[in-house]
Amino acid sequence: MKKLIFLLLLSLPATGFSQRVLYGSHVLIDKPVNEDVYVAGGTVTINAPVHGDLAVAGGTVIINDTVTNDILVAGGNVTLNSFSGDDVRCAGGNINVQNTIAGDLVITGGTIQISRPAVVEGNLLTGGGEVILDGTVKGMVRAGSRLLKINGLVEGPLDARAVELNLSGTVKGNTIISTQKLYIGPRAALLKGVRYWNGNGAADFGTAVKNGRPVFDASLKMDQPRWHYLGFASFLVLIWYLATALLFIILIQYFFGRTMQKAGEAITGNVSRFTGTGLLFVILTPVAITIIFLSLVGIPLALLMLIAYVSLLLLASVIVSVVLANWVNAAYGRKHNFWKLVSNALGIFIVLKFISLVPVLGWLINLLVVSLIFGSLLLNIRWPHRAAHTPGAAAVG
Repeated sequence: MKKLIFLLLLSLPATGFSQRVLYGSHVLIDKPVNEDVYVAGGTVTINAPVHGDLAVAGGTVIINDTVTNDILVAGGNVTLNSFSGDDVRCAGGNINVQNTIAGDLVITGGTIQISRPAVVEGNLLTGGGEVILDGTVKGMVRAGSRLLKINGLVEGPLDARAVELNLSGTVKGNTIISTQKLYIGPRAALLKGVRYWNGNGAADFGTAVKNGRPVFDASLKMDQPRWHYLGFASFLVLIWYLATALLFIILIQYFFGRTMQKAGEAITGNVSRFTGTGLLFVILTPVAITIIFLSLVGIPLALLMLIAYVSLLLLASVIVSVVLANWVNAAYGRKHNFWKLVSNALGIFIVLKFISLVPVLGWLINLLVVSLIFGSLLLNIRWPHRAAHTPGAAAVG
């Protein structure tokens, strides 16, 4: 059990450094990087160009210099001040976009501000508590939020769903609106067809509609009191969920590739033994924590073990996916590189999530698989004195 908890603790953000994977309480990139970068930290600041993909998870994330490829970022406060050369996927509490994004922008958060200097060359898919679009989107916009303000330019079609919608910008494509409260500003310009539903009935668009008349469409009415009709907001959550899983898969495979490989290779011929060991771990660990907790003097240790155990269960699907990807690699004589292993692990992760949706049977299958992998890790972990990576399995390349 200590070994498995140790694996968990080492896989969480802590002080450390790698040329391509950075993590710590404060992470600063102030020199150009010519490869993909993966960062986890309390405060993350990018002050130099990143010529590759950038994936960041942090409390505060500030990107002040160019990222030539995709950006994947999650944080409490996120500020994008620089040019982004490809797609951006972002989730956070408060998000501010200040510059050009060459691809699509998929973004969700508590408060989202797309400022006037910002230009999204592709499409915008956004959802949050409060979304303010002051900049320009050259593709389509699909937005859903409690409060939605559109003051900028949308060159493609607009699909806007909000409890309250304030429209004062320009939309060059067709417009679909569904809202409880609708405000049309004097500068609003809707250049093509408009279909809408408004909780207060027919709305006065004034001179905003430049082509024909707005059509009140009762089929756009949303009946769910909690506005679950924002179906694409759920899609945003799905995207972010998978992106987060991918980030953890990358980190675990990068730092513990050798361990994952050994655990995967050992599965063949030992399924029953490993499953039994893992099942005992899953069942008996809470019992041990309870006993230690009741001993009073062991309360701090029990709380630490409880946190580690719960965290381990939350990461179970990711760990299982990585080990199974390495098992497939070994069992079928593959020689997959790092990124192929990561993509296989993500595919396995998705399959396991679908299986878990099956009532009772799906839960049972997942329990047995988790027990198998935990058992394999417990019985095969060997901690070296220094980090080691297996060529073609754990090395980035």
